[in-house]
Amino acid sequence: MDEMEALCGRIAIMSGGEVCALGSPAALRAAHAAGHAVRIKLAARRATAPGDHDETDSPNSQLKSLKGKLHQKFDCTLKDEHKTMLHYHINETMQYSELFRELEALRVAYPLVEDYSVTETTLEEVFLSFARTQPSQLSRPV
Repeated sequence: MDEMEALCGRIAIMSGGEVCALGSPAALRAAHAAGHAVRIKLAARRATAPGDHDETDSPNSQLKSLKGKLHQKFDCTLKDEHKTMLHYHINETMQYSELFRELEALRVAYPLVEDYSVTETTLEEVFLSFARTQPSQLSRPV
């Protein structure tokens, strides 16, 4: 999809043998946006001896609290989780200013959050949304 976006000025998305959408890559993303991708980089967790901290102050407790707060503030889905990375998909389309304001407040409130990034819906996600919503075509006589 990246090559198509770089090479083509106008793109048609077909599903079930019919053209479902036609336009420039930016216009297709804008018209059929399905939210934002948010990646949150977490600070590396240090190993501590048992008894060095209260369980409520543990990184696991902070991480659970952070995840709960994200789900409270946004209509989001956790797509992937690693030791130092969370990948969420925000299912609603919102203004960047509001999204960054909320994410910055989370970064300040949770020292566990080292950094974050936000990306818009990709053409591949737009294409897949069309493929999912179209009913499967039964075989038609030729």
